[in-house]
Amino acid sequence: MRIESDFECGNAIVEQLTDTEANITIRPDTNAKSFQWFYFRVTGEVGVLRTFNLTNAHAVSYPQAWNGYRAVASYNGSDWFRVQTQYVGGVLTFRHRAEQTSTEYAFFVPYFEAQREKLLEDCAKVGERRTLLTTSGGRPIDAIIFGNKDAAKKVWIYSRHHAGEPMAEYCIEGIMRRLADAKDDLVQKLLAAGIAFYCVPNINPDGTASGNLRANAAGIDLNRDWKQSVEPKSIEVAGLMKALEAEGVDFFLDLHGDEEHQYVWLVQPHSDLIAPGIAPLQERMELFARNRYAEYGAAPEGNPPSPADSGMAVDFVAWKYKCPSLIVELPFKDTIAGNGAFDSLQMAGCVAYGRDCIDMIAEVMLG
Repeated sequence: MRIESDFECGNAIVEQLTDTEANITIRPDTNAKSFQWFYFRVTGEVGVLRTFNLTNAHAVSYPQAWNGYRAVASYNGSDWFRVQTQYVGGVLTFRHRAEQTSTEYAFFVPYFEAQREKLLEDCAKVGERRTLLTTSGGRPIDAIIFGNKDAAKKVWIYSRHHAGEPMAEYCIEGIMRRLADAKDDLVQKLLAAGIAFYCVPNINPDGTASGNLRANAAGIDLNRDWKQSVEPKSIEVAGLMKALEAEGVDFFLDLHGDEEHQYVWLVQPHSDLIAPGIAPLQERMELFARNRYAEYGAAPEGNPPSPADSGMAVDFVAWKYKCPSLIVELPFKDTIAGNGAFDSLQMAGCVAYGRDCIDMIAEVMLG
């Protein structure tokens, strides 16, 4: 058996290896202490039952995430399935009898630069592609603008504040592909109403490529860098703040992944930052999600746990622009849909959820 992780989004350090078992540790984020994302490739003889032990699973950023969790695997990088997984004694163990010589295993289905580029190229046929900034690693952070950039109202949608949350990027793909559909009546109604959409599929491409969980290349958690009182430390947030200031924002949606909970949930801005006239719109978005999805769950108690000047983008935008602002949290764990389908929010499910986000935005922007 051979194990590799020296590729885009890869993260695994092999400590011990036989042909049937491997002890592996997850590498911390670049220049940071957070970690949990893993992704590696195994090659070996077909039909052998192999065991993979993530020995530092107890020390990850969210150890409760392992309860009820199953790792994902793929033979071709496109079709993914869950494998038997257990968390015992601080070690995450999954076992699998591979049917092909090469198998990939990951915390969730990865989303790659090539997929992002294809999405941007496709959507640029309908909207305007714009580079908002370039990271320290030389990667562009691109947006697609759907509609008239001089429109009266602007909707901004971000994905991948946290590097190792690929479900967020699958979700924004669903949003963007629906916005690019000239035959979609609701989309055309939104655009005709003078609403433009600014979609940024990945604001942390350096951290994503490095196989980080949260941080960018400099070790900064971007969603704690939107302070109301101090200048941002990261190139990414500084550039995104300038873009919002230059264009204006009337609705803000930030897409994330949640390690611990087996459902979709929403993060509202801190209540003292929500403008009085905006509060009913925030409640309407919560009601939409609650009524639409069997996979929806209430926000965990204590959310949001940090102070109003938390450094979260959702708080900053609510405070500065006095507009609706929301985080969508999508699960790493497999979920059960209303029709009983398992793993309903894997790749295709996240894309479908993204398409439905247009309906939620319309509830607010057209209501």
